[in-house]
Amino acid sequence: MAALSVPVTAMATESGENGRLSYAVSAMQGYRDNMEDAHKAVLNLDAVTATSFFGVYDGHGGPAVSKYCAKHLHNELRKHADFGHDPIAALQRTFLRMDEKMKTRKAAKELCEYGGNEYWENYKKAIHSSRFRFCWAEKPPYDGPISDGCTACVVLIRGNHIIVANAGDSRCVLSRNDHPIALSTDFKPDVPGERVRIESAGRSVTVTEARGNIPRIDEGIAISRSLGDMTYKDVEGLSPLQQPITALPEVRTEDITHDAQFLILACDGIWDCMTNQQAVDFVRMYLASDVSLAYICEAILTHCVATPRGRDNMTVMLIRFKITPPPPPLPPTIPPASGHSDDKVPPAATTTEAGSSSRS
Repeated sequence: MAALSVPVTAMATESGENGRLSYAVSAMQGYRDNMEDAHKAVLNLDAVTATSFFGVYDGHGGPAVSKYCAKHLHNELRKHADFGHDPIAALQRTFLRMDEKMKTRKAAKELCEYGGNEYWENYKKAIHSSRFRFCWAEKPPYDGPISDGCTACVVLIRGNHIIVANAGDSRCVLSRNDHPIALSTDFKPDVPGERVRIESAGRSVTVTEARGNIPRIDEGIAISRSLGDMTYKDVEGLSPLQQPITALPEVRTEDITHDAQFLILACDGIWDCMTNQQAVDFVRMYLASDVSLAYICEAILTHCVATPRGRDNMTVMLIRFKITPPPPPLPPTIPPASGHSDDKVPPAATTTEAGSSSRS
């Protein structure tokens, strides 16, 4: 995989807020020879359900699929019949739907404009040449994005619920009371359930020194779920859920409670350089200095690109909750059941003792 000797450290940063939350996102090309990450944040995706949307798409083999998904996935999700009453089902079916959309010739024209590899360059030339043929001439063959794809990790905030859908190895982490809670799985080929599916589909999971001692499918791709990558989704007789690579996301939900502080949504270029706890501690340290979320995102990129493992494209998104439910009330203080006026501990002292205990 091509790499630059000096990183491209220019950052693309944006931020926004509404009544419930604020966010910022920053992205950097780094040492890679092009930028294949994409992202999308929509604070008010749907007014009826008060839903916010955030997504990080980590491309490979070129930027075409990640850019396409960043432009279209949230709109497809919003249009899905289950979106209002069953967001989990809507997310699962929308991820699968994106693969089907990218197989259409309408999508092909857009994907080849994003380019990024020889396949799209050749298809673009073929489209151009076909314009000068007779109208009944055969159109250039198209099989979808066969040699490139992207991971997708998206978050819906709806009411007091966090809904995370993930296909790939980008990751979402919640900071709750200063402790990290992973809300997604890094889907690598050697994850036990993934290995079973891959091998059942006739492929193998390999680890070789020549390929960095990283678990891969037939010494190729190093993830087990993605959008695109049609060359790993063409086993005849198998459903999209049974293919060596599937677009089906894992979906997890978590409540926003009084101790929920913020979410970190990032591609593996960040998680290669920081553990979940290190990332949470990093954000907390900067929040204590009262700087903006945009500043913190850029500080994370600066930190990661300076580490030995910081060789990838990098995208990080922070989502901070403005309003969280209050903590549950303390149980009421119940005086002793003796009913006598000469109780050793008067009610006032009992209440003070309970309050003291709650602060320890």
